[in-house]
Amino acid sequence: MGLMTARPSSTNLLRQGPYFLDIEDRPDWKNLFGNCQPMKLEIGFGMGDFLIEMAIKEPHNNFIGIDFSENGTLKLLDRINHLRLNNIRVAYGDARSKIPILFKDEELNTVYINFPDPWPRKRHIKRRLVKPKFVKLIARKLSSQGHLYIATDSETYAREMLEYFNAEPLFQNMNQETGFQEERSNLPRTKYEKSFIYVDEKIHYLEYSRLASTRKTGKYIRKNLSAKTKTDHTQQVEEKAKAPLLVERLKNDEARAKDACDLKKVADKLAKAGDEDWAKKVYEKTEVRAQDTLDYNWLAYSISEVLRDKSWARTVFKKAEDKAESSLEFNWLAYSIFEILGDKDWAERLYEKAESKPANIRELCDLADSISGTLGDKKWGEKVYKKAADKAVEYSDFYELADIMFERLGDKQKAIEFYRKAEDKAEESCDFHSLADCLCKKLGDTKWAKKLYVKAENNAKDSIDFCGLADSLFTNFEDEGWAIRLYGLAEAKAEESHEFRDLANSLCKNIGDTDWARKLYKKSEDRAKAFFEFRWLADSLCENLRDKEWAKKIYKKAAKKAKYHHQLTVLPTKTL
Repeated sequence: MGLMTARPSSTNLLRQGPYFLDIEDRPDWKNLFGNCQPMKLEIGFGMGDFLIEMAIKEPHNNFIGIDFSENGTLKLLDRINHLRLNNIRVAYGDARSKIPILFKDEELNTVYINFPDPWPRKRHIKRRLVKPKFVKLIARKLSSQGHLYIATDSETYAREMLEYFNAEPLFQNMNQETGFQEERSNLPRTKYEKSFIYVDEKIHYLEYSRLASTRKTGKYIRKNLSAKTKTDHTQQVEEKAKAPLLVERLKNDEARAKDACDLKKVADKLAKAGDEDWAKKVYEKTEVRAQDTLDYNWLAYSISEVLRDKSWARTVFKKAEDKAESSLEFNWLAYSIFEILGDKDWAERLYEKAESKPANIRELCDLADSISGTLGDKKWGEKVYKKAADKAVEYSDFYELADIMFERLGDKQKAIEFYRKAEDKAEESCDFHSLADCLCKKLGDTKWAKKLYVKAENNAKDSIDFCGLADSLFTNFEDEGWAIRLYGLAEAKAEESHEFRDLANSLCKNIGDTDWARKLYKKSEDRAKAFFEFRWLADSLCENLRDKEWAKKIYKKAAKKAKYHHQLTVLPTKTL
């Protein structure tokens, strides 16, 4: 959809109850939970499905959830109250500021981070949760032999997080060969996670163990890499040599199926292989194992499209409706039923349920778009868009609505109205920056955009802000003078290796000033400490300066910092 992602709110959440941590001091966990059971933390729990399932599955552990979404926090608290789950407590706010307050060092047994916001745009990267300082914070709060689990659908962010956690001496990657786990058989899947698995999109899993503070790492691990690599490779060859026939593989897949999601995929493969009788039996098992509207919805789709059994599909869709809770779930279900069964009346009733549910701006805009596109009911769609506009409060709300008005509805005047409201709500440099960039590219209003760039500069705080602004100004206006001045301010604010490297990259790409860039790359080298800092710097030297000799020296520095085999495999072999 191209909508903006969420960020921490500055408002306080007014909520009372035994499960809500409305405190500013470190709690007495033993008194709060009434026991000394191990504590496990989920950062960014969304709607709370994972946290709820884990608390039910492991009553002998205590769980804490932290999230900055007001809507998600309130919904989770209601569910905990309904289920009377005494082993969960919930905190509202930014985990980076909450964790130091809530937990003593080495107090947590496990930390889960499921699908953190990737913030894909360069100007927003500093908003990413997982950065080196945060990694050190988690390392301090985890107990010896504690575990960290991460899942993300963003490969770029996954590889960045991999580098950061690998660089922390107190963390041991549980897969030293590739760095990533193929799956997490011991943990439940979130609805968000399953939505990617159902469409065969890759999920990247990371798992780390927290080492004892006194244990030395690095050389010991690297010393044993060659033997381990050989052993693992031999095992892989042997496994391939013993690969069973398709039928045997599918039998094994069926036996190992973790949930309805896995079973449904097995049944799809069976049907594709031509065994519809077996596929039908597995679809029946899938129906028994299905837990939520997502499972039933995808199952109904396969039953209709693969087995061509509309009657059975209708029954499963009804179960999906019974399980639906949110506006988004009713919306998607209505679309599926209309497309697969052609049942317009049923779809309309579901869209009405979707509209009646408390929803955020994004869900309402999705709903309006779906109603207009699926049913062709433009008036109803416009009414839902109006509801979304009435709910708009924050900068991101108005920015999203403006984009929608311009891109989907072609209403330029309405878009301008919402962009102005977004400007009134903007606070950070990147807010004004985003607006200015949008006005240039979509509306072509350079006069308004320049005013916003001035506001962005006045609110800029760090090297990333100034560098991003300079990049944008050069791209949209080719204003080299303004850009150079901002690059100078970016250098003055730069402190870390990556800031000097990114600034040098921009100078090479936009201004073509390789002499200035070379000085900045040297500053980046002087401040580099971790494997990833040296490797990324060497990559930049090769790409932007074509200085292979300097890059080779930096790659060798990176190799000395490597702890795992998979780190060495990304370095040019001639440098090692």
